[in-house]
Amino acid sequence: MTIKYQEELYPKEVLIKAAYRFIDNAYIHIDKCDGYYIVSITPKEDSCPISEGDFDNEMLSQAARYVISIRTKNIREITLARAMASTIIEEDIPHNETEDISDVDSILKDWFENE
Repeated sequence: MTIKYQEELYPKEVLIKAAYRFIDNAYIHIDKCDGYYIVSITPKEDSCPISEGDFDNEMLSQAARYVISIRTKNIREITLARAMASTIIEEDIPHNETEDISDVDSILKDWFENE
């Protein structure tokens, strides 16, 4: 089965994600010619056949996800930045100026041995 999609209707990422959805059931080849994506689908042995309607529906589903991803990109970035910023712990660590830092043996000692 061969299906054609106009290049300006769908981004390439949408086509790749839709094709990926069916790689367990079919061999899928994607090509481009004269402003069209050309999708060739060959069913694998002992697998459920894929209809053109199934592939069309997956293209629409992936296109909707793509649009939502683009429209919510800034919100996701801000949310992630806030989450990461809230994990920064600022605490004043008192520095003992009387501590002898020239003693290399005490510096190289395991932390848990100092207890």
